[in-house]
Amino acid sequence: MKLLYLTDQVYQHGGAEKILIQKANFWADVYGYEVVVLTASQKGRGAFFPLSDKVRLHDLGMEYPKGSLYHPRNFGRFRQQYARLKAFADDFRPDAVFVVSQTIFRQITPFACKGFRTFYESHTTWYGFKLAYDRQSPAMKIKTKIIAAITRFCESKYTKVVYLNPSELEHHNRPNAVVIPNFFDVTEERNPAIERRNIAISLGRLSFPKGYDLLIEAWGMLDSKIENWEMHVYGDGEDREKLENQLARTNFRNPFRFLPAINKVNEKLSEASLYVMSSKFETFPLVLLEAMSNGLPIVSFDCPTGPRSIVTPDRDGILVPALQTGELADAVIKLMNDPELRREMGEHGRENVRRFSAEKVMKQWDDLIRST
Repeated sequence: MKLLYLTDQVYQHGGAEKILIQKANFWADVYGYEVVVLTASQKGRGAFFPLSDKVRLHDLGMEYPKGSLYHPRNFGRFRQQYARLKAFADDFRPDAVFVVSQTIFRQITPFACKGFRTFYESHTTWYGFKLAYDRQSPAMKIKTKIIAAITRFCESKYTKVVYLNPSELEHHNRPNAVVIPNFFDVTEERNPAIERRNIAISLGRLSFPKGYDLLIEAWGMLDSKIENWEMHVYGDGEDREKLENQLARTNFRNPFRFLPAINKVNEKLSEASLYVMSSKFETFPLVLLEAMSNGLPIVSFDCPTGPRSIVTPDRDGILVPALQTGELADAVIKLMNDPELRREMGEHGRENVRRFSAEKVMKQWDDLIRST
């Protein structure tokens, strides 16, 4: 079987990029399928996450200027990207085309790849778009509504639109929609030779949705109540300077560190003792699967549509009301002060996360391809 993945780029370290690479690798290495990852603008860089030698990476070489993508100056580039995609698909003749993109691939693929089975993977949440929409000017809201209407029409032409959790499916209510979750990489389970340390860990892009400004606030609330703990946040992003400046205004006794993004998280998760998620919104956070597969208990905001799809409250983690930094701090302290509870929740998490194994999830994808 020949599979084609379309995405903007894979040189950055996002959850969507990681799960795309993991799926492509699994198709090629386990199923033996021929897989191509086709990017719009890879800028001559390699993939951030390890890509199987059996997967081919090809770039369309599109370059869009900074600023609004949906500007009339880019219409010619849209036609160019459409033509390049159509030529590649007509030559490759894929059995299935998967789109992981919020930009122009999302709109043009059902038409450029007409005659092939097309699947749009939604890795975003309606709640995040609502928050962004609410902050827009009246003129921008009109533009957003027009783009959304065009996008809905385009998505109706896909063979299937795939959401990560039932909440997204219920909200969008599309007749061609199904739910298939993300999976965790079983090859990265915890190394038992690594000793746990008093480290709370979080991984993610340093950006507004991840709520690291709130995590700094929560750490300030618990700092005087704990001893010899550290908070490690691994990631890069547009808010690094802002967050570093916020951190510089503090005087924590227990260190809070922002560290560079990593492409192999197993070692860092293995040495930590609990995972903290401060996201303002999520869809289906892959990092929670990774943390649980490494035996880490979870403390997370119960933000709309995300963590509750994965975490079983008070069994493998603690969910607190969204954006409530005081309750987040209290939950972290509770786990820090109770190593036996951390161990129990970690073991339950390792067991519960098996329902999101690569074998189970990828079988759902294979069944979907073969049944449509």
